[in-house]
Amino acid sequence: MSLSIFHILLSGHRIYENCVYGTYCFHHRSKRAKILLELNRQKEEEDRRLQLQLQRQRAMRLSRELRLSMLEIVHPGQVEKHNREIEEKSALIIQKHWRGYRERKIFLQQKPSLVEYKAAVILQRATLKFLAKCRKKKKLYTPWQGFRELTDARRIELKQQVDDYVRRHPGSQMSDVTSRELHSQAQERLQHYFMGRALEDRAQLHREALKAQISTNIEQLIKAPNLKEAEWKEPELFLSRSRPVVAKAKQDHLTTLKHIQAPWWKKLGEEAGDEIDVPKDELSVELGTLFIGGTKPP
Repeated sequence: MSLSIFHILLSGHRIYENCVYGTYCFHHRSKRAKILLELNRQKEEEDRRLQLQLQRQRAMRLSRELRLSMLEIVHPGQVEKHNREIEEKSALIIQKHWRGYRERKIFLQQKPSLVEYKAAVILQRATLKFLAKCRKKKKLYTPWQGFRELTDARRIELKQQVDDYVRRHPGSQMSDVTSRELHSQAQERLQHYFMGRALEDRAQLHREALKAQISTNIEQLIKAPNLKEAEWKEPELFLSRSRPVVAKAKQDHLTTLKHIQAPWWKKLGEEAGDEIDVPKDELSVELGTLFIGGTKPP
């Protein structure tokens, strides 16, 4: 029994030692990995710094070589002028980059305040709209309280304003006789105008009525059936009060009759829509019992 307990304790102690050793190894490995990452980062930064330094040295070398080559080409008397121009160009480039960097930095610093300003504007707009809507509803639903009565002070103030206006704009002096004459002339002209306007309106109404009657009669004649299909009551529907309409109807009727009575060899080369000349003496024949131009039939 004691041996079994001893073996159990020994195995537990070994397990504990293994766990401690594993934990130590894990921490050691993580620490080592962090150290390696830090070393790699430092190495990359050092390499980057060296590359930048090499690029600067190469650029400086190229600029010096370029300046030396230009100095060989430029006349000795123009060397100072050439150097001054190069310095001005270099200064302009440096100023341009520095100003761009400064403006970008200022913009980034002001960006939060700009966002806040836009948000404040949106909130103010929404609040003002809401308040205006509330005021409008309040005006709509408030009961009408009637007109305010004029006080004595307000009456005196209005009378003073009227007197001042009359004083600033004086009217022309006119006698009573002249004013009565002008009044009578205005009344006569107004009466003449209204009478003439009434006559013009009556004549216009008469013209409109005649136009409507003529258009109606023309539509009836256009929609009239053929003579073969017409009945004895239908001719009474087409009696016209307008002489031009009746003349046109008679002309169309005579044209149709002549076209029917003409021999076949005269119809060669004609179309259905061609017009046929009708003598005027045939059109001047009495129109029978048709009601023409407001005259009564005999």
